[in-house]
Amino acid sequence: MRAPGVPRAAVGFAVAGLALVGAAALRYGPAALALPLAAAAAVALVQRPRLAVALTVGVMVVFEGRADDLLGFAKGMYDPLPVGPTPAECLLGVATLAVVIYRLAAERPLRLAGPLTLPLLMVVLAVAAGAVTGHFAGIGTQELIFAARPLVWLVVVPLLIVNVVETERDVRGALALGAGLALLKAAIGVAGVVAGVGVVVDGATITYYEPTANWLVLLGTLGALAALLLRARPPVWLLAGTPLMVLSLALSLRRSFWIGAALGILLVILLGSRPAGRRIVVIVALLLGLAGWALALQPLQSEDTLIKRAQSLEPTKVEQNAQDRYRIDELQNVTAELRQHPVTGLGLGGQWTAKHPLGVEHENGRSYTHVVAFWWWLKLGILGLLAYLAVMAACLAMSWQVWRRSADPLLSAAGLALMCGLLALAVVETIGSFTGVDPRFTALVGAVGGLLAVMRRLALRAP
Repeated sequence: MRAPGVPRAAVGFAVAGLALVGAAALRYGPAALALPLAAAAAVALVQRPRLAVALTVGVMVVFEGRADDLLGFAKGMYDPLPVGPTPAECLLGVATLAVVIYRLAAERPLRLAGPLTLPLLMVVLAVAAGAVTGHFAGIGTQELIFAARPLVWLVVVPLLIVNVVETERDVRGALALGAGLALLKAAIGVAGVVAGVGVVVDGATITYYEPTANWLVLLGTLGALAALLLRARPPVWLLAGTPLMVLSLALSLRRSFWIGAALGILLVILLGSRPAGRRIVVIVALLLGLAGWALALQPLQSEDTLIKRAQSLEPTKVEQNAQDRYRIDELQNVTAELRQHPVTGLGLGGQWTAKHPLGVEHENGRSYTHVVAFWWWLKLGILGLLAYLAVMAACLAMSWQVWRRSADPLLSAAGLALMCGLLALAVVETIGSFTGVDPRFTALVGAVGGLLAVMRRLALRAP
């Protein structure tokens, strides 16, 4: 009999693993020495699907992709690794594997995203059509893959959400996580402004230029307001942090999100108030509009950045602003391309041509358009436009059902807030394309869609 010891197979695997890590370090540098830690973390996440999905969405929300941000040290999450994908995409792959193993171990089939399933299938078909069009237009394979990568988040994230968030308790936990992330982003943004670290616009440091944080903070603000109006007893910490979220959104100096916030707040108050309250809101809105029109006739003489950004919303200022004028010129060129290619568009990676002169040129500006519906049409053809409209319509319909059919006041308030937030986003994306263009924002939209699918299923189930 032999004394118990370490199996030879384990020793062999350990030696082989060390040799592999050493070879990777020689080939790719000292960063490869973190491979054992990354492998251990991946194994731990595969066994915890809810944590893996929450971490994937949380990383995309918390860490910006800019070096000048307060957490700029983490921008490497979006830099491609030597093997091709980014660390964030690797995390998405681990979360997907964890969910598949979880459903197989429970002997349950993967759950689809309810009314969002068909729109997501349309997105997949539109991407395939856009890739074919781009290939025959001479776009290289790498360019096609790079252009399609953000759209993967829109398709995969909702499916992950609906397979790990199943009960009302899970939904409450997901909503609390989203509200916590909104407060965290607001705190980090305001702290960056105080420390003077961040993007500088018109000589002032702002909280966030990227859209992900601004829309998330807007959703958190609308959620707190809707919960108050529907008497859903929101958590005290959410109410205490609401002024911080409002301050973060104001200091972003993003005029489009200011307009979206005004629309979203007005809709929440109108839809969530009683009839008497609605009449008061309409009167107040008319008075505020009249006051704003009167102030526009006599502009304020001030050098304050917030006032200057607000005054730039005047139509005459839009014509004088070179960047705003560029958007008008870009729109003329994009519509001209769509008239020439109304069915197929230009394909993934395609760039529009400047048939009308541009006052300003931007790097890679010909592959982008500020109207998101035109971006989907231009890149993925008419099927892409229909897919985008179907995704937004499905999300709005689900949020309406959650608001009207949920027995839990908190879930009903969440449905109202998400519906108004989506309507605000539809307005914002008429002057800026984010969904399908920016992977971080696309992941957030996918998470909202998946959560709405779960909340709708719970709201419509039989008592």
